[in-house]
Amino acid sequence: MADEAARRGQRVAFSCSAVGLSCMFGGIWLGDREVLEASGLESPVLSMRICSLLMYVVLFAVACRIVRRRVDVRLFLGACSALGLALFAAGALVVLAVMPQLPADCVDRRLAGLAGLSLTKFVGAPVSVWLACAFALLDRTAVMRACALGMLGAFALYSTLSQAGVAQLLGTVGTVGAAGLLLVCSVALCMTGTELSPRTASRRVPPGALGAAFAAPGVVKRPLSKVLTPGYAVAIVLSAMMLGFLRNGLEVGASAVGDPHADPASLVALVALLAVALLWKGLRTEHVFYGALLFATAGILLQPVLSVAAPGASGVLCGLGTALFEVVMWSLVVWVARNSTDAFVAAAAARLVAVVGHLAGTAVVMGVGLILGSSLQDTLHASGLVVVLVYVLLLVAQLGFSPQLQVPFLSPPVADADACGASGPASQDAEGGQGEFADASRSESEADIDRRYWVEPCDAVADMYRLTAREREVLELMARGRDMPYMGETLCISRNTLKMHIRHMYTKLDAHSRQDVISIVEEARQLS
Repeated sequence: MADEAARRGQRVAFSCSAVGLSCMFGGIWLGDREVLEASGLESPVLSMRICSLLMYVVLFAVACRIVRRRVDVRLFLGACSALGLALFAAGALVVLAVMPQLPADCVDRRLAGLAGLSLTKFVGAPVSVWLACAFALLDRTAVMRACALGMLGAFALYSTLSQAGVAQLLGTVGTVGAAGLLLVCSVALCMTGTELSPRTASRRVPPGALGAAFAAPGVVKRPLSKVLTPGYAVAIVLSAMMLGFLRNGLEVGASAVGDPHADPASLVALVALLAVALLWKGLRTEHVFYGALLFATAGILLQPVLSVAAPGASGVLCGLGTALFEVVMWSLVVWVARNSTDAFVAAAAARLVAVVGHLAGTAVVMGVGLILGSSLQDTLHASGLVVVLVYVLLLVAQLGFSPQLQVPFLSPPVADADACGASGPASQDAEGGQGEFADASRSESEADIDRRYWVEPCDAVADMYRLTAREREVLELMARGRDMPYMGETLCISRNTLKMHIRHMYTKLDAHSRQDVISIVEEARQLS
């Protein structure tokens, strides 16, 4: 009965998270499109990116300050989201109703446009952080599929409402109203998925337990600095760049047909990708990354050919690449929230890093345009080549040619286990048996130390993550700092079989490197 209730709860959380993500980003993008076109600013998209960045900086600073207060984080995010919805309505009212009453090309009109744009951007920060925390509650096997379904659903929803007939039927006011309704639905789904109600909101939580509402069972938590490492932050920024590149603001005011996601072919392709994500049980982040890289590269590099053979196809391919890169970005954010000791602060930090990536993508296009001073098409093509170069370097780094830039969200090369990255007793144990725990004739007290330091923490991790007996043996050897030849000889298995066990262990632990495995064992040791 308890297991059935847990499964039912997971299904509800899965549905609320995925649909809530679709509603949130679909609403934000629809509102952005209408407000940007009506704002009258010279660089509206750049202004929007900067406003978003400031909102996330403020939210992250507040999250760090209230982490020790006796406040339910869900109640705080709910209040911020409600305030954001009210400010969204006020900003839309300023842009759509007040601005047309002001004289054209006057300072007051530009200030009103900037104020309205800023007000509409407030809602995105708390709702997206709340959703990231809700995703962190999902079962490990459901996270990636929920990310893919939610984000691809957002693009499909935006594409549907951006079709020429639908956009013309709704009009500007109707589209903004639809965007607001989607945001309201997203907030309601956040409340349902995280079980926030007036009864639970009135409870007081003990100090230091602010993030307990988003503590996923069966996950060893680590400090934010050990999860959101510089290399991981770079991966989030690069994954988020494509959206900033594609929506650069150079064509604001163009018809809806100029938006690649408003193309009917894009909607059909998005629906096909949704079907793949729904049916593919073993979907992983690297699969989405490779697909995103393929679509984006083909759309940019083949643009001169496609513009003649199939006009519009290049934009559709870039749009699909954007959607898949956003899936990758969101999965990275969720991983940070899921594995950090405080999901709220971690989600705010990861979303802040993602917004930096959106700003970087827009800045690349505008910077190339200023340097070249050429036509719009030349600017877009040149900046597209820059973005493709960045992603190719990211792929090269993943293949191991640049160890300085780690790409932790992809399955790391199993040869990573050959590296001598352990420290303390682990590294001593790996150096030919010269360490404290290597003596075959060690005393009973040394055996007790070995049991407490290695066996018991590895047993706890194996039980928590449901590792097989062989995977548990690999875990302990890897935590001790052993290299692959030693592990293969000790376990009497081939190198390929050992690689298979390591991959399976990484998947179950939601780990991306040898250091992640060591950190998980260290956390389990401290807890025991």
